[in-house]
Amino acid sequence: MEVKPIALKLLVLTVAFLALLLGLSSSAALNETCGSLNRDTEAPCPTGWVIDPNKTKCFLHVGRPQSWNDSETCCNKYGGHLASLVSVQELQFAQSLCGEYINNCWIGGRNLNSTTGYQWMWSDNSQWNQSLFPLTDVPTNCKPSCRVNRTNDLCALMTNNSKSLSSERCDNPHSFVCVLDIGRKCNHMHCHREYLIILSVVSALILSITLAVVVWLLVYKQGKKRRRSRKLSDPAASLPSWKVFTKDELRSITKNFSEGNRLVGDAKTGGTYSGVLPDGSKVAVKRLKRSSFQRKKEFYSEIGRVARLHHSNLVAVMGCCYDHGDRYIVYEFVANGPLDKWLHHIPRGGRSLDWAMRMKIATTLAQGIAYNIITTGLVKKK
Repeated sequence: MEVKPIALKLLVLTVAFLALLLGLSSSAALNETCGSLNRDTEAPCPTGWVIDPNKTKCFLHVGRPQSWNDSETCCNKYGGHLASLVSVQELQFAQSLCGEYINNCWIGGRNLNSTTGYQWMWSDNSQWNQSLFPLTDVPTNCKPSCRVNRTNDLCALMTNNSKSLSSERCDNPHSFVCVLDIGRKCNHMHCHREYLIILSVVSALILSITLAVVVWLLVYKQGKKRRRSRKLSDPAASLPSWKVFTKDELRSITKNFSEGNRLVGDAKTGGTYSGVLPDGSKVAVKRLKRSSFQRKKEFYSEIGRVARLHHSNLVAVMGCCYDHGDRYIVYEFVANGPLDKWLHHIPRGGRSLDWAMRMKIATTLAQGIAYNIITTGLVKKK
C-alpha cells in the first residue's frame, strides 16, 4: 500500500524535471535565435540595428524563420516589438531590410476578434490604418474551401516589391522585422541600468542612515541608564550645588564639635556648630537626632529637594552627611544667629525688635514658605 504513493511522487518529480528541461531548452533556443541586446549609451540604436530615415526608430531583421508568436516574443526580449508601420516610407524601409535576405517577413499586424467583429491591430496596441494598409480577414490566395473554414488566427506579412500587405496563418514560419523606439531604454533585467544603479546607491544610503540612527539610539539609551544609575548611587553627582561630607570632614571644620563652636539654639535637635571650609567660607553644621527610620537614600533625596530651593529669604543648604544613622546638614553661616533668639530674647548689646520689624520678618518668612510650597509642588488641588 505504501508503494503507490512513492511511485506517484517519483512520477510527479519526473514530469516536473522533464518540464524544466523543456523550458530550459526552449529558452536556450530563443536566446540562440534572438541573441542579446548590446546598447551603446552614446549611439541611438543598439549594435546591429539600423535607424530609420526619420531617426525615431531602430529596425532589426532576424533571418531565422519563426511563427508570428515566437517572433513577437523575440522582439520583446530586445525590449521592442514586431514592426508597426505608420507610413509607406516606413514600409519601404522595412522591405529594404527584409529584401536583403528573403522575400516575406512578419510584421506586427494581427487579426483580432472584437465586439464589432474581426479587425486588424498592431502588436503594440496602436491603431491600424486600413486605408493605408488594406487587409481582408481571410488568408491571401485562399481557396473556396478555405473561405468556408477560415481561421481567425491571421497575421500580417510583408512582401518585397509590393506596396500592400498580405495575411497568412500565424503559425507559419517566416523571418521577421523588429522595431525599437530610440527613446526606449528597457531590455528586461537591463532596463534603465543607470536608474537601477542610482536606486541601489540611494537604498544603501537610506539603510546606512537607518542603521546609524538605530545604533545611536541604543548607545544613547545605554548611556542614559548608566548616568541614571550613577546619580542614584552618588546623589551629589546629580546635584553639584551641594556636597556630601564625611564625618571626619565635619569634625575637622567644627574642631570636633567643640563647645566653643556651638551656636545658641535648641539643644533638643542635637545642636548647631559653626565651622570653616577649606576655602575659607563659614558654614553652620546642624546635627539632627539619630534616627533608625530614615534611610540614607531617603535622607539624600530630601536634602536634594531642599538644596534646589534658592530664595533671598531662605538659608542655602551647602551639603549633608549620613554616617550609620547620624545625620548632619551643612548650611550657609548667618552672622546674626537664629531668629528665635531675636524674637524671644534680647542678645547682649542688642535691642528689642519693634512691631514694624516683626511684621517685616513675618512677611518675608511667609514669602519663603510660599516659595518652598510652590517650588516643591506641595500645593494641593481642590
